[in-house]
Amino acid sequence: MSRKNFILGGILIVLIAAAYIYQGPLKSWQVYLSRSKNFLAVIELDNLDSLVINREGVTTTLEKEEKGWKIKGTKDFYAKSSVMDSLKDAFTEARSLRLELVSENKDKKEEFYTGKNGIEVKLFKDQELISNFIIGKMASDYLSTYISRPDTDKTYSVKANLFTPFNQAEWRDNTIFFTDKNLIDKIRFQYPNREFTVEKDGENWRGTIPYGFQANNEKMDKMAELMSELVAVKIPEQNFSVTGLEKHLIIIEASGEDVNNVLMIGEANEDGYYYAKKGDSDNIYLISKEQRDELDKTIGGLR
Repeated sequence: MSRKNFILGGILIVLIAAAYIYQGPLKSWQVYLSRSKNFLAVIELDNLDSLVINREGVTTTLEKEEKGWKIKGTKDFYAKSSVMDSLKDAFTEARSLRLELVSENKDKKEEFYTGKNGIEVKLFKDQELISNFIIGKMASDYLSTYISRPDTDKTYSVKANLFTPFNQAEWRDNTIFFTDKNLIDKIRFQYPNREFTVEKDGENWRGTIPYGFQANNEKMDKMAELMSELVAVKIPEQNFSVTGLEKHLIIIEASGEDVNNVLMIGEANEDGYYYAKKGDSDNIYLISKEQRDELDKTIGGLR
């Protein structure tokens, strides 16, 4: 082999080695360097005392109680349990993952919604701030979420959906009743001009007050279902004076083993929804005209 060919062969070997290093170990090292310590790793929802969420200029504070996550500043409203379960699952997934650095440009934060236009979250334990971060929009893969912190220009991506559980326009749970309809065996109906009671006798429903009568099982089963799983269409301003609830226009009491669901219905608002509340709570809800009409019954209508 000539000296020239020997040199060319050596150069070729060097180039092949360089390409291997760039595509293999060096590229892996570059990817590793782009990953950052996960500041979500310290988060465990069960150990927190409160969450403060600022979304579109509206701040919501959730405080942990034995019954659930209560919304501070409300009478007796709690966060939706389904939302809190999703939030817990998202944290559990995200805390074990690495954050991928996607930008160090401060101006890019608005593009990723990790600046002032993002959802800022503050987490507290024993009244001490343990984490403060900003949740941005979902990435194009619809699996990852952009995330940052207020004190940095960096934006990261984490392969978990944190956006959906935190992107709540309404944190208050609009569930009025959620019980097993099969436990209900007695329903009392009270209106300004009439009052009657229907009870379950074995597999059949029978009127007992003010006199005995045979009720339609299908109609009564529908009533039991409505009074066991009633969801409001909206939560209005908590102003009792405009509701008409003090007039006791409709009061329905569904009871049974470990169940005592009392619903009071007042007047309609300007949108045609009806004010309603539970007997054991001051929370005010709005139900639809269809829901209200289903609860406005006569003895003849239930036969």
